Amino acid sequence: MKYKVLLADDDASIRFVLSKYLTRAGFDVKATDNPQTLLKWAEAGEGDVVLTDVHMGADEIFTYVPELKSLRPNLPIIIISANTRMVTALKSRQSGVFEYIPKPFDLPELENTLKRALDNQVEAGQVIFKKPDQMIGRSKAMQPVFRAISDYASGEVPIFIWGDAGTGKNLAAQCLHDAGARQKKAFVVFDGRNQSEELMEMVGTGDLFVDRVHEMTGERQEQLLIALERNEARAPQDKFRIIAAAEMSLEDIQKSKLVRADLLSHLMGAKVYLPPLSERTDDLADLATHFIASVRPGRRGIIRTAALRRLKAHHWPGNVRELRNLMHVIALQFSDAEISAEIVERMLTPLSSPATQEDPLDDIKQACTNLLAAAHANSDKNAEKGQVSPYEQALEWIEIPLVTEALRLTGGNNSKAADLLGIHRNTLRTKLRKWQSE
Repeated sequence: MKYKVLLADDDASIRFVLSKYLTRAGFDVKATDNPQTLLKWAEAGEGDVVLTDVHMGADEIFTYVPELKSLRPNLPIIIISANTRMVTALKSRQSGVFEYIPKPFDLPELENTLKRALDNQVEAGQVIFKKPDQMIGRSKAMQPVFRAISDYASGEVPIFIWGDAGTGKNLAAQCLHDAGARQKKAFVVFDGRNQSEELMEMVGTGDLFVDRVHEMTGERQEQLLIALERNEARAPQDKFRIIAAAEMSLEDIQKSKLVRADLLSHLMGAKVYLPPLSERTDDLADLATHFIASVRPGRRGIIRTAALRRLKAHHWPGNVRELRNLMHVIALQFSDAEISAEIVERMLTPLSSPATQEDPLDDIKQACTNLLAAAHANSDKNAEKGQVSPYEQALEWIEIPLVTEALRLTGGNNSKAADLLGIHRNTLRTKLRKWQSE
C-alpha cells in the first residue's frame, strides 16, 4: 500500500528535493506552499501523514494545527523547521504533533520518522508552558537539549542534567519545570538546611532541584536519600519529581563513587546533556545580543562581524556564564551603538600595561641558556645511560604545566583535556601515568 504525504513548505527547492526523495522511497507526495491548501486537502480526506514547515510567508503552522487535529484527529503531523529554538520544540509538543525535526535534517532519518508516524497512531501528550524561550540557541548542538526539555517536561521520571560549569544547568532545570504540568507547583532548590519532613512539605508534588550532586557531602547525601525514599513510598499522585545536575555524567559519578549507590539509583532516569559554548558558537551572536539587551533595555547590541569572529575564536572555559559576564561588562562600560572587534579584544586581553608587561619568552630563553650551559659543563655525566637530556627536560617544563592547566579548565576530564591540547587521549593518559610514577 502506498501512503500519501501532504507536504507544505514555501521553499520550492525543499519541496522539490523532498518530493523526489519520498517518491523514490515509495510514498505518494502532494505538495503545497501554504497551510490553507493543506487544510482543504485534509478536510477532503486526502493524505495519510502531514509533513510541514513552521513558517510559510506570514503564516505559522501552529495557528492551523488545532483545525487540522479537529478535521482529522488521527492524521499524524510532522514539523520541520529552520527556526531551531526551544519554543518551536515546545509548541510542537503542546500542539500534539507526532514529531519535530530541525533543519537541516538527514533524509533517511526523515523517511524513518514518516514510517513511525504511520505505524504508531498514538495520542500525543499535552505540555503547558509559560516561558518557553528562556534558553537561547539555534545551533545543531542545542537541538537535542530542546527536544529533551519538550519530551521530559511533564514526565514523572527523575531527570539528570550534566555539562561543564557555566553551560546553563540551573536554567535548563527551571525550563523543565516551567514548560511542564508542574509549572504552577513548587520548584525547590535542595540546600541541605531543611529536615526531610519539612523539605517534602515545601516541595509537595512539584520539582526538587539538586545542584552539584558530585560535590555533596556524606551528610547531605544521607538527608536527600531519606527524603527520596519517603517520596518513593507515596502514592503516585502525591510524589514530587527530582531534577539533579552535575558537571560529570552519571556514569563518571558512578565510577568515581562520589555519590553513594543507593542515592544514585534515585537519580537515574532521563538525561539532558548541555554542550559547552565552544560546540555551539553559532549561538554566540544571539546570546551576546540578548545579554547586552538584558543590561541596557532597548539597546540593539549589534555585534560586528569582526567582533563575532573574535568571540568565536575564544575558547570560553566559563561557557555561557563567561559570555554573559563579558557582555554585561561591555554593556555597562561602552556606550557604542555597535560592538567592535577592538572592544572585544580589549575585554578578552588580560589587564596589564604593555610598557611594563614582561615577555614570558625572555624567561624561557634564559632558562634554556642556563640548562644548556649546565649540560655542556657536565657533558661526560650526561652521556650516562638513563640521564634525561636537556631537550626532554625543557619539553617537560612546558608540557607539565600545560597539561595541568588543560585538566583544570576541563574539570579533570581526560578526554576533554586531550581535545583541548590537540592530542589523543591515550597519549595524555600515558604521560599522566609516567609523571605519576616518577
